[in-house]
Amino acid sequence: MAATTLLDRFIEDRMDAIRRFASAVHHRRPVPDMRVSPYRRRNLRQMLRILDGRRSGATYQEIAEVVLGADHVSATAWKTMPERDTVMRRFRESTKLVEGGYRSLLFRHLPQT
Repeated sequence: MAATTLLDRFIEDRMDAIRRFASAVHHRRPVPDMRVSPYRRRNLRQMLRILDGRRSGATYQEIAEVVLGADHVSATAWKTMPERDTVMRRFRESTKLVEGGYRSLLFRHLPQT
């Protein structure tokens, strides 16, 4: 088996993929995929849960209670809670991901232009 790849600006990402593939083929311990950090992975999960909640008709406050474990408070107190900002920001970010921004997760070594 052989791997052929292009020598372009994505070469580092392709080489990482080839290393992970080779580990799987040879039944070795998988090489960790470092494109998404554990912290970012947790945030991505929350973003998708928040998006699902909004699409199901839940309010931001209901979502914060379920996803972030926020306490149920009055509408007035809710407006000043940091969880409100977090839920709203992650909803905006998840919408961008669904609209095509997820492609940015695939590239780690993309050169700065």
